[in-house]
Amino acid sequence: MDQLVLDLTPTPLPAFDNFLAQRNREVITALTAEDGERFIYLWGEPGSGKTHLLQAWIAHAERLGRASIYLDGQNEHLPDFAREASFIAVDHVDDLAPDDQITLFSFYNSLKESGEGRLLMAGRKPPMAAAVRDDLRTRLGWGLVLEVKALSDDDKLAALRTHAANRQLAIADDVFRYLLTHWRRDLSSLIGMLDMLDRYSLALRRPITVPLVKNVLQTASSSDT
Repeated sequence: MDQLVLDLTPTPLPAFDNFLAQRNREVITALTAEDGERFIYLWGEPGSGKTHLLQAWIAHAERLGRASIYLDGQNEHLPDFAREASFIAVDHVDDLAPDDQITLFSFYNSLKESGEGRLLMAGRKPPMAAAVRDDLRTRLGWGLVLEVKALSDDDKLAALRTHAANRQLAIADDVFRYLLTHWRRDLSSLIGMLDMLDRYSLALRRPITVPLVKNVLQTASSSDT
């Protein structure tokens, strides 16, 4: 069982085309505009999809042949060499250490002075409510500021039903609802788990039911620890 879960767990790469954008079309338009705003700050509650969007933006830049880097302010310090990239994404701005806030401030100024490159940032609060130093807070609000609106449970259910239908899976709504209350809340993780359940059920020739989901989630959770 453990080996099956480890072998079959898919890791869907963040992309704009696998982000449910009904409530965030303005955000997608801004991030994909060829001559769009060079400085963008996204804010929204945890699980709304900000990290997905930043990583999708970096993947988009790489496909365009641009030097790019994604930085997670929650789990790493901002390296000075990141300023050499032309597309810089800084996630979890609210969690930056004081020294990293200074580094991000310098990134902004360097890009502004050069007239080239782009900076995408994300945090939980709008700029004026962000828990950062005053000069950085001002910089966050200088560019385009957009709220990433979280999906409702109904939106997620609709997306899971559509994904299952596209894969020709017959799955009862109680399975989807169980996933919503017992697995990660972001849509990318939910769809990734649905794909894993599909492969696992095929491997064992068992239908996708709540008991099967419970078994898989327990094993997947223990594999993560």
